Order: sequence, then structure tokens, then C-alpha cells
Amino acid sequence: MRALRLYGPHDIRLEDVDPPGRPGPDEVLVAPLRAGICGTDLREYTGPGGAAPDRTDPHPLTGIAKPVILGHEFSARVVAVGEGVRGTQVGDRVAVLPLQHCGTCAACLRDAYPLCPDKAWTGLSTRWGGFGELAVIPAYQATPLDGLSDLQGAVVEPAAVALHAVDRARVGPGQSVLVVGCGPIGALAILGSIASGAAAVFFTEPHPARAALGQGLGAVHIAGTTPASLADIVNAHTNGLGVDAAIDCAGKAAGLDLCLETVRMGGTISVPGVHTRPPTVNVWRLTRRSLDLRGSQGYSRSAWDRTIALAAAGRYPIERVVTSTIPFDDIVTRGFDALLEPTSGQVKVIVEVG
Repeated sequence: MRALRLYGPHDIRLEDVDPPGRPGPDEVLVAPLRAGICGTDLREYTGPGGAAPDRTDPHPLTGIAKPVILGHEFSARVVAVGEGVRGTQVGDRVAVLPLQHCGTCAACLRDAYPLCPDKAWTGLSTRWGGFGELAVIPAYQATPLDGLSDLQGAVVEPAAVALHAVDRARVGPGQSVLVVGCGPIGALAILGSIASGAAAVFFTEPHPARAALGQGLGAVHIAGTTPASLADIVNAHTNGLGVDAAIDCAGKAAGLDLCLETVRMGGTISVPGVHTRPPTVNVWRLTRRSLDLRGSQGYSRSAWDRTIALAAAGRYPIERVVTSTIPFDDIVTRGFDALLEPTSGQVKVIVEVG
């Protein structure tokens, strides 16, 4: 079968590999249908990555190391089920929840699976991934796609990340929200905030194509030449009170500073953005304004299930962030390379795997 494998920085290969065999107990064999290219995939491609284990340090849960089959955002069709599998049948279309966990640590025992110290991700640190024509996954990862298209199913994973960040920011009906950055997670955070009842959503984004996307989703673009001018504009929109919540999807120190400057007294900031350099946080402002600064990693099972339910009901139109759908053969040139080209205007690229 064909699969896209990561060997190292700037070394991904669409090649023939041996297919998986029959699924074992509590496992499911699936044929990926549509799969999204994630920012994590891009970081592994450009380097330095860190999510895909090197040969010298295999993953503690799966024992897997590079080369690995990429693709952790995907929909699929069930081809075979292993012994003991209940509720999933051959022919079912599913969204794949890629998080694998040990099930025995303190985090797993309180259902906080994203905090499992030995967690693994299908398509990054496991044997199979969504950028392959077949994959074996634990049965608990297969979620029915009732009411959703194959394309929507491929967006469920990043949409759950965004909705979890919205939940962590405590966004509720009638509130105002600032989203910093309008990449895939930022765009989905805009939609997630609206789905959660936000009355006004503002966002920052320097790239013109991404700014246009955010505006099309129903948010107000805040454009300024300096962080101070951006904060002034946000505060002017909120009669000087500031927004109720802010979500840092950019992972830049300036963006986090903007969140701190624009959130009202007692407001909440969530940070799903990956900061590759540790930022300096204005703790004085955090304390004096009684702000709540909260990290947001992955998603809860509740956020995953609510993402699918809200999308099926039309309240969370996650497919609107997709800017391109491409054939599997073009995954490197029209997928990875296009997303890394600043002038391409691409935000979320979906690959037609099967």
C-alpha cells in the first residue's frame, strides 16, 4: 500500500509499504478517506520536530521510531474489526480520535488522557497513520461520522483542539472574545466561540488571505501597526472594558502580551498556541487584574464528542476553514510545500487518501 513516511527534516516520502494485517483484539482496521495536514506535520517536515520519535529514542508506549507514517487528522471507513470490538462495524465511516494513552497513570485514571505522560498520537508516534491507504487503530479511537461528510471528518481533530481552547477560556453566551492568529486553530476558535454563544469575536492576523478568511467566518479583524495600537482598538470596541476572554493561537510572545492587555478584569486567557520560545509574562498585570491564564493541550473527550454533535447540527461549520482539497499524489508539492509558502494563501489543506 502507499503511505507518506517521515524519515527526518525535509525528508518525507510517498512510497510503498507492507499493509497491516488483521486487527487484533479491541482493534479496528480502517481505510483513510480524507486527511488534513497539521502544523505539527509541518514542523516535523521542516525540523526541528519532536513529536515523531527518533531511532535512538523509540516511543515508550508504542516502541515506534522514524520512519513513521504521518497523518493524525483523518476520516476513514472501517474495513475489519478485531475480537471484542463492540459498536463498530465493517463499512462504518468514522472520525479517528488519534490520541492513544496508557490507561494506568494518574491522568488516565481521572479521564485526563491528553495529560498522560506516555501518550502517543496515531500518525506521529504509532505504526500507522492517516496518510496511508490502511491503518490499524484502537477501537476506542473510531467515532461514528453520522451526519458529517468525509471532509468534515478530517477536520474534527483540529476543531476539537479549538473547541477545547474555547472551553478553557470559559467562553459563554453574550461574551466578547479575542482570538490571536487566524491559522487553522485560530479560524476554528472563531467558529467555536460563535458556536459557544459569543456575541462578538475579534481577531488579529497579519496575512491578508487569512485575515479575509477570519472576516468571512464572522469575526472582526483588528489591524494595527504596534501591539499598543492593537490593544487600543480592541478596548475601543469594548467601551474600554476589554474582552471577556482571549485565545492565543499564534504562539508568539507579542500575541500573549496582547491577550494580557485586552482581557477585562477577572477575564480568562487560554493558550493552545505552541510557544517554541518561553515568553516573559507580565505577572503584575495577571495578579492585579485577577486574570486567569490557562494552558490548553489537545482536547477532552467531551470536546471531541461536542465537536461532532455541533458540526452535525450545523452550529459549528468546521468545513469552512478548508482552503484546498488535493489528490494523494500531490501531497508534498500542493500540500506541505504550499502551506510553507507565505504567498500561497492556504490555511487548511485536505488530502484525498481514498
